[in-house]
Formats: sequence, structure tokens, C-alpha cells
Amino acid sequence: MKRKGSKLTFDSIRRTSEWSRDRRRRYRLGRFWGAGRIACVIGLNPSRADDENDDPTNRRLISLLGHLGFDGYWLVNLIPESTPYPKKLGSRVRRVSAINLQSIQNSVNEAEQTILAWGHGGWRCSCRKWIASSIQKPSCFGLTRGGEPKHPLYLPKYSTLQPFSGYG
Repeated sequence: MKRKGSKLTFDSIRRTSEWSRDRRRRYRLGRFWGAGRIACVIGLNPSRADDENDDPTNRRLISLLGHLGFDGYWLVNLIPESTPYPKKLGSRVRRVSAINLQSIQNSVNEAEQTILAWGHGGWRCSCRKWIASSIQKPSCFGLTRGGEPKHPLYLPKYSTLQPFSGYG
């Protein structure tokens, strides 16, 4: 991403992603437009974004994080199964994948800041509390009415981060 004055453009983003062999599970996705601050964003599950294509959530993250002074991010998820329809995940929300947990840990370790962003649907995932508590100083874009970290898709362009205080 290039910064034109204060406006961000999408023409020079380096895109990367790591998938299972059958491409049914995406373990992490990266978007980088500079050499500075990197965030790790933890969502619920991946859609179809890959090395070449962005989806609406990634376009929103690029904008939000660019305005917050980041130069890129790793996007990892509580559940690695790729679908744009989280309601179709069914019982997979209860499974914990060792490969996925390692991808989350690697991304957290490579980032300056970790942002929880799984939205309302995260309540179904049993590992979310353990993952949130294992991260030092996690942040979020606010909380849903149910107390889950907000998903970035419908947030205002100039949203700010706040500390995530946990599930108390």
C-alpha cells in the first residue's frame, strides 16, 4: 500500500497466504505495504481471500490498520476452515487444530500488536477464551453486545483500538 498524502492506495500490497494441501483450511494470510509496524488480527474463520484476491474483510482491515499507522498484518483465525458462511461451520467450532494454533502463535510472535476480531460468532468457539488469555495485552475494535471482540467489516473507517479486558 502506498500513502498518497494522507490517502491510502492498494497498488503495491504484498499478499501471502498459507493453506492446507486440499485448500480447505487457511492457516494465515498476510497483507504488507511497508516495512514497519505489523499487527496480528485473530478472526473467527477465513473466507476465500488468498495470495491474489482480497475479500471485503481484508479490504476493510487494510484501510483500518493503515489509518492506525500499521504497515501490514497477519490474519489468523480461531477456526481454519475456509468458508464465507460461518454458520456452515457446525461442530468444527469445537475442534482445535495443532497446526492452526502454531500459525496463531507464530503470527502473534511476529507482530507488534495483536487484535482480537472474531465478532459475535466467536462465542461458539471453545478455544477463544484460552487464546485471548494467552496473549499479552490484546486489543480490539470494541465489543459486541455479547462481550465478544467486534468484527472489522462494518466498523467506521477511523475506528480506534482499545484494550481487550478479557471475559472476566
